Amino acid sequence: MQSIRSQVSQGSSRGYLWTGITLDEGLCLRAFAILMIMVHNYMHWLPGSPGENEFGFQADRVHLLMAGLREHPLDAIRLLAAYLGHYGVQIFFFLSGYGLTIKYGASAPSWLKFQMKRWKAFYPAILLSALAFLIYEGLRVGWGDVFSDHGLNLLRQMTGVSNFIPDNVYRPIGPWWFIGVILQFYLILPLLWKCVQRHGDKFLYLLLGVAWILQSLLGHILYTRFDLNINHAILGHIGVCAMGIWFARRGEFSIPWWVIALSAVLFVAGNFNYVFWIPSRVMLLLFLIPLFRALADYLSRVKYGQGFLLLVGQLSVYLFLCNGYLRRPIVDFAKHEAHWWTSLWTCAVFVLITIAWAWLLAVLERRFFLVLSRPRN
Repeated sequence: MQSIRSQVSQGSSRGYLWTGITLDEGLCLRAFAILMIMVHNYMHWLPGSPGENEFGFQADRVHLLMAGLREHPLDAIRLLAAYLGHYGVQIFFFLSGYGLTIKYGASAPSWLKFQMKRWKAFYPAILLSALAFLIYEGLRVGWGDVFSDHGLNLLRQMTGVSNFIPDNVYRPIGPWWFIGVILQFYLILPLLWKCVQRHGDKFLYLLLGVAWILQSLLGHILYTRFDLNINHAILGHIGVCAMGIWFARRGEFSIPWWVIALSAVLFVAGNFNYVFWIPSRVMLLLFLIPLFRALADYLSRVKYGQGFLLLVGQLSVYLFLCNGYLRRPIVDFAKHEAHWWTSLWTCAVFVLITIAWAWLLAVLERRFFLVLSRPRN
């Protein structure tokens, strides 16, 4: 397995030297993102969670985090993961915009052909994960209850329409709100590419500004009048996707250190003020992506480090689809054990079980399509 050390951008006195993300680096970044999400999805269910500013903003949450860190410093990992881990989703949106633009942006296929390609790549994992959920929950609580309570809601989540049904967004599998958003992204991405080809970066800068306005104005209207959250739609994440497209259009260039430092300051400010919270997910990327690339470079020198990251990155779709239901009943046990170390070891068990489960589903998917592709006499 080739090391990525020679592929990681190096810093200079002027700034961070950005070079294109290689395939292995992309998998490592996906690994960091999904590990953040899995740990967050587990930890924020435990008692004493400060909450998170993921789909909306409440300034008291950061104060609860700071109070928790002061009172329970040994519980810092759980508190920080519960509060910050959801930002792994933004790395996924960035990488989706980046990777698909690298692959298709210069000569995009027709809109219909692009949709068929993406759905064909995405839906086998969704269908298999849904079947695995029904089996898992059926064995855990009973088949009748699973189908009667979750059958229709699960179908809506699988097709992405649950994002427009407030009571169905997180039911029955919390993280599956992402399915609807990524499908919406696929629908508009070829149109974004055409606009970029015609207007260049000006369109992406306009898109970043529009994203701010949509979150500020439309987000409030949708929530107060229709009980819909703009962050359950691609409109709430369009700025991050635009950043992915912007970076994909560049080769090697330098990001000044002051820009990275300013982005970190603005991200911190976004935890205290709504005005700064709106662009905070975009600001986060300017320092988090370089940080994770450097961490991937370091782990490539550790025995099994890079191999583990590549494995997790390759399984990231299944890990995302399955972690939401596999946390039960482990998290229920941890809720009744009020010790900081219980949250750590039970979370580690949950992550390992989910990786094993995702690996099994990935193997089943490969075997199934291998059988389908065999020539028949």
